[in-house]
Amino acid sequence: MFKIVITLVFAMFISYSLVAQDTFSIVAVDTVTGEIGSAGASCVGAINGVGAYILSDVIEGIGAIHTQASWDPVNQQNAHDKMLEGLSPQEIIDWLITNDVNNNPTIRQYGIVDLTRNGESAAYTGINCSDFKNHITGPGYSVQGNILLGPIITDTMNTTFLNTQGPLADRLMATLQAAKIIGADTRCAPRGTSSRSGFIKVVRIGDGDTPYLQIIVPDTPSGTDPIDVIQDAFDSWKDSLFTFVDPFLSIFSTTPDTLPADGTSQSLIKIFPKNNSDTLLASGMHIILSQTGAGNLSPVTDLLDGSYQAFITAPTVTGTDTISAMVISDTDTISIFRKGVVYYITPTSVKEKNSSAGRYYLYQNYPQPFNPTTTIKYHLSEISFVTLKVFDVLGNETATLVSEVKPNGNNEVKFDATGLPSGVYFYQLKAGGVVQTKKMILLR
Repeated sequence: MFKIVITLVFAMFISYSLVAQDTFSIVAVDTVTGEIGSAGASCVGAINGVGAYILSDVIEGIGAIHTQASWDPVNQQNAHDKMLEGLSPQEIIDWLITNDVNNNPTIRQYGIVDLTRNGESAAYTGINCSDFKNHITGPGYSVQGNILLGPIITDTMNTTFLNTQGPLADRLMATLQAAKIIGADTRCAPRGTSSRSGFIKVVRIGDGDTPYLQIIVPDTPSGTDPIDVIQDAFDSWKDSLFTFVDPFLSIFSTTPDTLPADGTSQSLIKIFPKNNSDTLLASGMHIILSQTGAGNLSPVTDLLDGSYQAFITAPTVTGTDTISAMVISDTDTISIFRKGVVYYITPTSVKEKNSSAGRYYLYQNYPQPFNPTTTIKYHLSEISFVTLKVFDVLGNETATLVSEVKPNGNNEVKFDATGLPSGVYFYQLKAGGVVQTKKMILLR
């Protein structure tokens, strides 16, 4: 399994006090895969050579702890030890408050999540942490921050994490991007950035001393946002999954990746395998698919143009379906491709057959995520008056894209998000008495 550990250094300024470690961050686990991750950023520079990363403690197979706001290594080590002793996240926090190294827990902030307890989480924000300060917990995660621009930072991070699908690494990266707002850590507003240092880390069971993913940006110059640097490194890491682990894989996609659990809806699986010479697979090599889930997977069809396809038919229960593609020769398995995941959700009225909703359909925007423009398509089976609007996570209308009569068939419109901050947005179609809403993510 390919793993990556990257430390990106711009300028090293070690004059900051360790007690000044304040940040916005998230700890999270995936109870299905056993992955544990953390991500965060701060306007503190290269403390101990790693900046904001100093606060992260990810314990393989067990859980993750963030000790921030007036960070102290003794408190962090104590939290680590208590997790190894088997205390719950709330029990760890209660112990830390009672046994604070300087007898002043009011200036500390903690976020803890436990894989062994099925994603149980807890957080604490001392009353004397600098405003704005807040934490949000949920099953499998905890978001926390202080010296923030306002509740928009933690609220947007929380909403983005909950509404981003895919592997834990993707969800953490999107959550970090959601906080990339100038002055997110208010001390960085004069720099024109959200923060000064940052990190993302994911550990899988069996990783040992080498995390599956670890990107650390200890410091950045004024005007350079560390989240942009992390995103570039993250994108390179994603590309390396194809070239290193999956040398035969060009594209593996499922469209759509969310289906109603109605027993009939289908997702198309497209595969474009290539070898290291960027040519089609050699004679004697074949594609096979396997799955873990309740969906009905069709046989693979060779389209004779170098691509392959199959269909997954949704079950009648909610859940997920993990699909793996493999290249095999006549004798050996050559490579296991990166997995694709299909999500099955409870059917709603817009999916019911023979209803008026069936005459209208709002497609997922593309590209997704986007910066700064994206295309939104929708289908009308008859001429209709259409309104298509964009809203932010707080429900504020940010744009009206369509407000007029449109012809039947497929229609599309471009959305330009220039001037809007990174984060999750929702676009809503109203036509013929039907309302459909989808989310999109602006990543800068």
